[in-house]
Amino acid sequence: MDITPERISIGHGVSLSAPYTLKVINDENELPAILLGDGCRIQPGLTIVAKHQVTLERNVLIDPHVHISDHVDMDVKLPTGAPFPNLGDSSTEGEVHICEGAWIGAHAIVQGAVRIGRGSVVKPNSVVVRDVPDYCVVAGIPAEIVQLYETSSVSWVPVTGDDHASELLATRRRHPLLSICLPTFNRAPHLEHCLQSIYDQIGDHELIEVIVSDNASTDATAEIATRYASRYSNMKYVRNEENIGGDPNIFRVMNLAQGTFVKLQGDDDFYVEGTLNALLHVLHSHSDCGIVQVFVRNGDGRIWTGTGMSAYLDATSIYATFISSIVLRREDLVKIKEPALFLRSSFNQLYLQYAILEENPKFCVMNSSMFTYGGGSSEGYNFGEIIFHSYQSILQHFIGRGLTMDDFLKEKKRTLFEYALPWFDHIIRTKMEGNTDRFEDIYIDHYKDEPYYEEGLSIIASILKST
Repeated sequence: MDITPERISIGHGVSLSAPYTLKVINDENELPAILLGDGCRIQPGLTIVAKHQVTLERNVLIDPHVHISDHVDMDVKLPTGAPFPNLGDSSTEGEVHICEGAWIGAHAIVQGAVRIGRGSVVKPNSVVVRDVPDYCVVAGIPAEIVQLYETSSVSWVPVTGDDHASELLATRRRHPLLSICLPTFNRAPHLEHCLQSIYDQIGDHELIEVIVSDNASTDATAEIATRYASRYSNMKYVRNEENIGGDPNIFRVMNLAQGTFVKLQGDDDFYVEGTLNALLHVLHSHSDCGIVQVFVRNGDGRIWTGTGMSAYLDATSIYATFISSIVLRREDLVKIKEPALFLRSSFNQLYLQYAILEENPKFCVMNSSMFTYGGGSSEGYNFGEIIFHSYQSILQHFIGRGLTMDDFLKEKKRTLFEYALPWFDHIIRTKMEGNTDRFEDIYIDHYKDEPYYEEGLSIIASILKST
């Protein structure tokens, strides 16, 4: 092993199999010249020679006998034993950056100022001397794109030449795999935290776009969003001239999405590290599902599929209204004939899910503790109105269209005892911000004919008495 440890940084969980050579040939800088990110798996025979800097991001895979240098080294031999070819101006000196999840095949050579994109694959015996975009497969001497991940078909497709690759890449940039749609109003600190939690994971990710729709905020929202939009090419910022209301703003930002999948995002919900890549894998694996529900109540990591409204209601209950848990396939979303039918209900996003299931009954549930929460104010929403009236009205709309009356009555009771009453108690006891006006009256209007009506009324009275 040949190693210069004072200029090398090795992350957590790195598997580095001997023999290997990690060599720094420039002592003018004290910063690390070779950086191996968390979780990299490196097979025997790796050589890295750094004159400037060589960075492997998290979870890069390196097969045996790979040579990486950030400058042109004509003394390197090809896997066949032949001398390194003169590739003209295509190989330049500078930093090598191999992005998260890339895979470098056996006996490959990477030379010069090169970026190898996220999830890209360098086939064995290839020589890489120019940048490789995200999610591409390259091969040859010099390496050229031979396959590319296409978001419209959610599959890897063959590439025939540079012009074809450029065309496919341009289409992919216009229509990514995932659109994260973020409506916001006067929550600048939360918005910044949310965007940071996204961009710490994705940067200029070619499979993800982020769209912020600002509902005429009067705080620092515009400044924050503009800063991120100027920094990242996959970020779009739009601002309403006047406040159009919460639900219409959600509706607007969804309509701006161009991704294969559309994900709603609350501005006070912050992503846990590593969760967005996991979500992309789920979308790729379950691209035929009209809905992917991120079920945050269970973080065991299980991913499962189901069919039909009854199964979806049983699996998700009231938690399907949680805005940040919802991922919809845009192909199915645009087919909804009346997408704004429940626009002023505060739960139009729930209606959209069941409207999709009416035509495409397949859904996927991803159990994931994907977020931490900022706890933004729920001011403007009447708790009783949205839980009893809005939620139940939307479910009633689908009775006979995928839901049965038994489904509805079972859920009506479950929501009351497992969600509405516990949360009402929590809001009252903790003096949490939230509008609970007329909660008892709204309950009476919706439950007076149910056999458990008196039980529920007694619990409400007890909660109110405790204050």
